[in-house]
Amino acid sequence: MINEVKRDLRYKLNLQNFAEDPDPTPEPEPAKKLEMTQEEFDRIIADRIGRERKKFADYDDVKTKLTAFEQAEEERKKAELTDKERADADKAAALKRAEDAEAERDKALTAANQRLIKAEFKTLAKDAGIRSDALEDAFKLADVSGITVDDEGNVVGAKDVLDALVAAKPYLVEVTKKEPRQIGGASNPDPTDEVKTLETQLDEARKRRDFNKVVELSNKIKQLAK
Repeated sequence: MINEVKRDLRYKLNLQNFAEDPDPTPEPEPAKKLEMTQEEFDRIIADRIGRERKKFADYDDVKTKLTAFEQAEEERKKAELTDKERADADKAAALKRAEDAEAERDKALTAANQRLIKAEFKTLAKDAGIRSDALEDAFKLADVSGITVDDEGNVVGAKDVLDALVAAKPYLVEVTKKEPRQIGGASNPDPTDEVKTLETQLDEARKRRDFNKVVELSNKIKQLAK
């Protein structure tokens, strides 16, 4: 039996496994319960809010000043834009007045030149032998675009235009009719050979379209017929 006991004791026990922990982990102390009244709690919250507000005490003032500055800047820009628009409008109006004045001046000058051209043309046409009742028609038939007025007020090109008209429209030139001789009456001189010669030359000049010659011969015939 003793042998059996010895055999059972082959496995030794570690008694430390059954001993208490020499350094036991301390249990945490329970949190202290903060006890205060509602009034105290509200005061603490109010103090904290007050401290936070002090950090931004001038925020509203800065914001107000910034808003005022932005508004003033906007008004200034609007005022500048208005001044520019007003200046542009004044400039446009002045330019329009200048253009209108120039147009009126050109219109008046053109009308004056036309009157001067017409008067000069009629004077030359009358001297060239064009009938008095045909002077207005002659002016309308003539290509007066070739007649101008220079800077000194002199009419230029009227004679050339008139010569061209007489060559193209010879019927406008007044021809004196020959009066028949009265038999037994007072002795009136017959048309001279010079007149006949001039008339022949006039016909030849018209065929050649020699305008200057046409005018010259017409004037001579007119003088002899008086």
